[in-house]
Amino acid sequence: MLVRRRFPGSQHEARQIVWNRPDFDTLKRHVPFPVFVDWEARPSALKYGHVNSLLAVIRALHDQGGTFFDASGQSLNSLKITPVRRKLTDQYKKIFSIVGHETARPILIAMVGKLQVDVYFNQHFFVQTETTYRQYFPSASVILRPRNFLGWDLVPSPGSWGSDIISMTYDWLGTFVLEATESGLTGQVRRNFRGYKFVPARDKLFLSRRRPPLTDRRLLSNNGFQNVIISDHMGSCWPVLSREVTRYIEEQSGRSAEGGTS
Repeated sequence: MLVRRRFPGSQHEARQIVWNRPDFDTLKRHVPFPVFVDWEARPSALKYGHVNSLLAVIRALHDQGGTFFDASGQSLNSLKITPVRRKLTDQYKKIFSIVGHETARPILIAMVGKLQVDVYFNQHFFVQTETTYRQYFPSASVILRPRNFLGWDLVPSPGSWGSDIISMTYDWLGTFVLEATESGLTGQVRRNFRGYKFVPARDKLFLSRRRPPLTDRRLLSNNGFQNVIISDHMGSCWPVLSREVTRYIEEQSGRSAEGGTS
């Protein structure tokens, strides 16, 4: 049974989601290609949550008639997922996992009607405050962004205080954020969410295994996460995720018909 409640800050609660192997096995059967995951010996519930969130979004895109391609544009015959710890860049600081950076690559591309949607897994955003030089790099389990409406801007290179300027692409009206956190918002996780207040995307979804305490719910609301899904297995969570992805695709398709405006 699906339970929905109003949280402070207009958040919603829906019980049951995606934190274990049985849910992974179920989701694999509902995507249109084989899925291989480079699991460690004993993967954590959090890694299952991240991977299962990705597969749930792919399933929802498939239900919308999506066809799938790899980052080079070739038809996708299989998908390999490596749920490693999130890192902003490689050890040589040559390849960044920042959406919009020229070195970042989506894990796959979904074609849904006229929309060409990049799907990112465990990657970061780049945001900078208008009043200071401070940069933020919040990350998310799944990020969707259509290529149809991309703009670009010149920004200081990540981590740079000098004249190192780069071009970054963006489309905040078309950005969909889905973040899964198995435990509370503490330490690095909490710092990650503080940066989200500078991310102007309006579609932000938060998944958790447990109901966040009041202070965490306020933090989420203040950072734009109005929808919260709480659950232990796939069960009744799927209709919520499916509905949110369907609504997102419909809104972006409407933008396409209107020439990219909101």
